[in-house]
Amino acid sequence: MVDALFISQQYLRERSIINDNTDWELLQPTIIGVQDIYLEQILGTIFYEDLKTKINASSLSTDETNLIVNYIQPVLLWYVQMEAMPIFKYRFTNKGVMVKQSDNSQPISEQELDKQMDRFRIKAEVYAQRLTRYLVYNANTFTKYKEYQL
Repeated sequence: MVDALFISQQYLRERSIINDNTDWELLQPTIIGVQDIYLEQILGTIFYEDLKTKINASSLSTDETNLIVNYIQPVLLWYVQMEAMPIFKYRFTNKGVMVKQSDNSQPISEQELDKQMDRFRIKAEVYAQRLTRYLVYNANTFTKYKEYQL
């Protein structure tokens, strides 16, 4: 079974600083990892797996679609950017781990990379708190989330 993505390539391209020429194949594992690490922790495994199943089956309710579009995707947007930064700097090749460079630009330092990742983490955590508050307030609508809270 293909992993369900809660966020699309188009959404990332339109709302993030991720460049249009960024390889989508590099982003997909990052998105899946972010979903598994951060999103599942917020939603709880039962609700998370339920939403993934519904995404794959194209059977989301209006409330679930609203939840994903207005609350989950903004969280993922910032966590994906945060987690993708080192991936964009370093490339894994058959010769080892390489620093990505071009003739016209310089890669940022480790300190600068960490600082930028912290900025993205802070924004992601703000959106994650907003998502959690929304779920708590609407727990009767999202009964699978309510099960997680028990």
